[in-house]
Amino acid sequence: MVKRRMISGIKRKTTAIESAKRYFKTINALISHLKREKDRKKIFELINTTTTLDKLFIATAAVHLYHNKGIKVSDAFETNKFTYEATKNLEFKEKKILMEEIEMLLEDSFLQEIDMLSQLISIENLFLSLLIEKRIAKLQEDEYLKKKKEIENKIENLIIHIISNNPSFYFYDFIGDLMGYSNILKEEILEESSAFKAISVSLEKKLNMEEKEDLFLEVSALNRLIQKIQQEFEFGSYKELQMEAMPVRMIKRKIFEYEFEKFPISIEGLIVFQKANNLKHKIIDYIRQALHQKIEFDSFEQNIKLLIRKELINQLKTHPNDFLYYLQCLSESTFDEVIYNMNRRGIHDILQTLYVDENLVKEVKKKMLRYNIKKQDLLFLNDKKKDILYSAKQVLCNVEIPLIKKIVGNYENFTEYGLNKLIYRDEPEFINLWKILEDKLGCSINDIREFARKKQIIDKTFFQDMNLSNYSQIIFILNFDEIFENIVTDIYFYNLSKIFRQLSRIIELYHKITNDKSLINEAIKKMEGTLENEDWVNVKLEELIIKRIMKRQNELVTIFNAKNQVFLVNGFILSRFISTALKDCINELRNKPSLIYEGIKNLTLKADLISPISYCIAFDLIKRLEIFEESRKSSVIQVIKEKEKKKEQKMSALVEIQQESTLNWIERRITSSLMGITRKGINPNRFYWQDKDTKTCADNIKLHSEKDNEFFNGFIDYFRFAIDKIQELVPDKLFFENNEINNTIQSIINPILGERLGHPPNSDEITKMLDGDRFKISIQIAKKIGKILDDALYYKFKFK
Repeated sequence: MVKRRMISGIKRKTTAIESAKRYFKTINALISHLKREKDRKKIFELINTTTTLDKLFIATAAVHLYHNKGIKVSDAFETNKFTYEATKNLEFKEKKILMEEIEMLLEDSFLQEIDMLSQLISIENLFLSLLIEKRIAKLQEDEYLKKKKEIENKIENLIIHIISNNPSFYFYDFIGDLMGYSNILKEEILEESSAFKAISVSLEKKLNMEEKEDLFLEVSALNRLIQKIQQEFEFGSYKELQMEAMPVRMIKRKIFEYEFEKFPISIEGLIVFQKANNLKHKIIDYIRQALHQKIEFDSFEQNIKLLIRKELINQLKTHPNDFLYYLQCLSESTFDEVIYNMNRRGIHDILQTLYVDENLVKEVKKKMLRYNIKKQDLLFLNDKKKDILYSAKQVLCNVEIPLIKKIVGNYENFTEYGLNKLIYRDEPEFINLWKILEDKLGCSINDIREFARKKQIIDKTFFQDMNLSNYSQIIFILNFDEIFENIVTDIYFYNLSKIFRQLSRIIELYHKITNDKSLINEAIKKMEGTLENEDWVNVKLEELIIKRIMKRQNELVTIFNAKNQVFLVNGFILSRFISTALKDCINELRNKPSLIYEGIKNLTLKADLISPISYCIAFDLIKRLEIFEESRKSSVIQVIKEKEKKKEQKMSALVEIQQESTLNWIERRITSSLMGITRKGINPNRFYWQDKDTKTCADNIKLHSEKDNEFFNGFIDYFRFAIDKIQELVPDKLFFENNEINNTIQSIINPILGERLGHPPNSDEITKMLDGDRFKISIQIAKKIGKILDDALYYKFKFK
């Protein structure tokens, strides 16, 4: 049976999902830009180092769209004609345009998301307070029901307020977060996206399906969230929800069920969650203040991390389990995920964190420096495989020397004290033993003694005097600042990312519609290639394209809160179709005649007569894309023609140079030979034609014949030039008749081509002769020229 080799690149499904979470989510991409120094440099090229937080986030999005997603707002063909400096200026201008577009589309979304987070935390605290009071038996049943009713009323009033005053996506996000739907749906998308898919899918199916949902995670999750909430709570649209009370009551009951189940059981855990929520409030308020207030981002980060660090240090002094609950609430993770992240950061035993603070860290580092103890020494002591003393003990116990056997005894009875006493002995009878030990361990006896000295100091200083538990705890304390800084940074960026949801959706829409453009162009190309009797194919494809565009219109109306903004919604789609600034596309739709009325009348679209989600405008967008692609195709053809023309001009110039150079060689060879042979005392044999001349001349003849691909004329031209040059230098004797040149070349060509073809070649076959044929013909012509030149040389030498 053949043993199959597994492909190393294939990962488990769970690993694929984990990778998707880490690398494909747009929010994580934005956070990564803020972390990387190189990306920060690009961001601050667009804004001053002192700026508002919202401008910084918008610049980050523009950098991501331009550099990572390749979103452009100008013609790529024009860009190729620019100098480096002009290209850099254009890049800066394009990113600035993207910033303006994103800012316009975002409106006050950052503030809305901060308000929503604040409301979510406040609602959680209401539930936490109620649960704490109930579990410590402070509330009678009637008091409990009364407080529960108050919370119900607050939630109902808040939901009604949101429905009446906020965009629909704000409502769906709020409910999705309160019920835990948002994260569940994202997990589902990542799970489905990680599964194997069909490699070959028909164009019709591609147009009809939503693929690669994980690339557009926030948009895809919102679409599913809207569908799920509408189905579960039985309303057809957001407008219908605004007029009905029953769905709101159903939502309220569901929120209660979920919120009562999601918190810890213990009272201590509930109290810790409440404390962590209070820190969340502080973080959110700090971000809110910086949104429209000029700040230095580095200082902002340092201050907010200092706030988080201070609160975490205080919490660390409590019970270790309470600290884990605290992190669980701040990172909105499960308990197992918190443990995993702690292990990843270097905390393998939570009890090691007890009583660790900045003073203890300073004291440990001070003593390490004082006694010249390195972190590597602790790492060696903490690992038996690297512990020199442990290895030395094993070697000594296995040495077959009677004296050592007597001192050491068996392994169990050979103590650390005995080992330390033994290795410091320097009597002559121990010299051979130390050599054996050095060979086995790869270090000198002095290194072993120094290691033993350090271990004694570590054990006394840290275990006896400072009451620390083990080497692992000391290593943890040494790494404490780094570990804690990583935990603080994780919490800071996670809470910062909570306001990036709407920004991420806008970024994903840029990318999503740009991807749609490629698919639609593929369909248009297929439509152009159909036969006259296959009109139904065109109709079907056009309907599928329109249906897909209308899906995007619907998404844009929801995400942009643009139910009455026909030009904004469709201008955005057009801008991605033709890679032009949004503002220009809005003006085009508003002011230029619509292609809906083409051939009837020049009429523009009327915003008050058409919905943003429109079959007619979808058709109009297709036609504008077709015109754009046709124009683009013409531009490509024109560019290709210009390049071909330049190439031809360059080739012509090169051929002329080659032609001159090929004739130059034979001219020099004839002139130098016929003039040199008349000198006195010169051996004439040196001027006669050699084999090397045949090769050089043949190469030049072949090259000369390739001009304009007229091989026959090229051979004649070269041969005539050589004959004329010989006659010019020896005018008193005729060596070759000019009218015989064509016949001579023909007589050379015919047998060579005839041998391959099996018959005398016709003019067409001569024109299409092979490269090998031309080389053979060139050799024969070169020999012929050589023979005529030799005759002329002999004549001139004889009659000089």
